[in-house]
Amino acid sequence: MNRLVLIGFLVFVLSGCVPDETKQDGFHSPDSPVTYHGELARSAHPLSFLIMPESLPVLKVVPLYDPALSGYLPRQVICRNPDVLFTLHDLPCHYPDLDLNEPISQRYLVSYMEHEPYSSMITLSPERYFHLQLENDIFNYTDRFYTNGIRFSFVAPGLRHNLLAKLLIPYWNRGINYYGLSIVQNMYTPSTTKIGGIIEGDRPYAAYLYIGSFKITTDARNMVRLSSEIQIGIIGPSSMGEYVQRKFHTTIPSNNEPLGWEFQIQDDFLLNYLAHVEKGIVSIPGLDFLIHGSGSLGTVYTNIAGGTYIRTGWFNSYFMNLFFSKRSLNRSRNARNIQFYFFADFTGKLIGYDATLQGGLFNRASPYTIPLNKLNRLMFTGSGGVVFSYGGIQIKGEQFLLSPEFDNGWWHKWLSIGFTFSF
Repeated sequence: MNRLVLIGFLVFVLSGCVPDETKQDGFHSPDSPVTYHGELARSAHPLSFLIMPESLPVLKVVPLYDPALSGYLPRQVICRNPDVLFTLHDLPCHYPDLDLNEPISQRYLVSYMEHEPYSSMITLSPERYFHLQLENDIFNYTDRFYTNGIRFSFVAPGLRHNLLAKLLIPYWNRGINYYGLSIVQNMYTPSTTKIGGIIEGDRPYAAYLYIGSFKITTDARNMVRLSSEIQIGIIGPSSMGEYVQRKFHTTIPSNNEPLGWEFQIQDDFLLNYLAHVEKGIVSIPGLDFLIHGSGSLGTVYTNIAGGTYIRTGWFNSYFMNLFFSKRSLNRSRNARNIQFYFFADFTGKLIGYDATLQGGLFNRASPYTIPLNKLNRLMFTGSGGVVFSYGGIQIKGEQFLLSPEFDNGWWHKWLSIGFTFSF
């Protein structure tokens, strides 16, 4: 009798050690918990070095709906362990931030370790830049057409939180993002500012002012840089172009007061979206050759463009960062602290709309504009210059040459000087 009781007890205990049944399709039952060794989890996860090598329980196994199929397909899902999410949250203390504005980074956080290990993520650069750019044709002894421009830009990782940043073009590969804000004012005049009145067949007075939100993604592995910008502002008298030019002329005794601003392009809303992509073709010590394309759509400019860029001298990789970094980062990357090079850029542009010539898109009350049939649809821009960088300071000089924008127009040239600081 005692033997029968002992045998019955052993049968009862051993029955609990039988493995869970699996369905014929090879998947575990949704109600059966499964454990797997930590090493298996580590090998399946892109951030494997962050996961402790201990046994981790699968939180839940559920059937998922596959949109590619007509019904539900049972599927074993290994959910992320909470420790992994905490580690991702603490990444900024040790590694560059993940850019959660990017869909590829968002998909990583909700992907399944076993089935969809998204290893490519986009990070945020910790670098900050301030940029001042001044453009004027006075250095070429002229005062006409595109006559003055000024741009202030600031780049910082915290600017990714502004609302417009979420509307910028995403990138679908590994890269580093830079977010920035800019303030820009540009001014245009006829071929002479000494006559006044409306000069038929000449360029109208025009000026605009805008605030831009931009993002630049650099992909060093594929030698690609993608930039996009949203610009919001105003074209017309409210942009204060007349005020700025008059003040500038009165500060230089040899300049005459500009006449004719009362006939400028009238106030209208400025909203433009700009995209620009650069692709490296040749990159060898002392020589870079790239191709680039861009497009602009909006109330002031609508166009597409493409061209080439070449530089020669002493420089770091074109796609390493935004062209230069402060000294401490250069040391950590084993990069040049001093850069000096010459460059040239050649661009062809197909014009769809130009409000500085044709007037505002919504306000058609401008006293004088260039008729559509008088515009030159195909434009050419060439530029060349020199860049010097030392640590976190860069100085850039660039001479531009622009083909005629309208019938009986002239070739135009101006000089651009830029100062950029990295900190």
